[in-house]
Amino acid sequence: MRGLVRAGLQSASIMTVADVATQFFVEGRSFPPTKTTKLVAEGTLHYDPSRTLRWTAAGLVIHGPYFFASMSRVDAFFGPATSFLNVAKKTAFAQFVVFPPYLVALFASMGWMEGCDDVREKVVSRVPEAFLGGCAFWPVANAINFSFVPGSMRVPYLAGVGSLWNCFLSWLNAREGSGAN
Repeated sequence: MRGLVRAGLQSASIMTVADVATQFFVEGRSFPPTKTTKLVAEGTLHYDPSRTLRWTAAGLVIHGPYFFASMSRVDAFFGPATSFLNVAKKTAFAQFVVFPPYLVALFASMGWMEGCDDVREKVVSRVPEAFLGGCAFWPVANAINFSFVPGSMRVPYLAGVGSLWNCFLSWLNAREGSGAN
């Protein structure tokens, strides 16, 4: 249970940082003006703390527990061997068996937390794009993870690459025109 809670807290932290970074550095948002700051240009998007809170919640209750449990099972099933064949098996299993249900749960929960009228449409529009993006990103990241990263360093390694990945998911989820918002 302790590992599950720790994984949830770590994922919540990572997903919080990723969404804040996406809003400010990718989308160019800013803090809303206050009485002591200059007026921001008309039409400027402002930081959305509710959006960040949704990503924090998703990390805490979905991402952390799901991947803690599923990746532990992947390692137990395939063993710790780092041969090319074993790494390929683990990577393929993670990509095609573990990853898709997570994406469905993530975008469904985001749609629900955002109050979408059509959560199903959000899932149908976002999951294929996220899966294809993941097919380019995660096999490389997981091959490195399973081949070279010692067990004790997997959490920091995955936190680093996961932050980059979660920036993409945050951007994809917030993007206009690719499904229900």
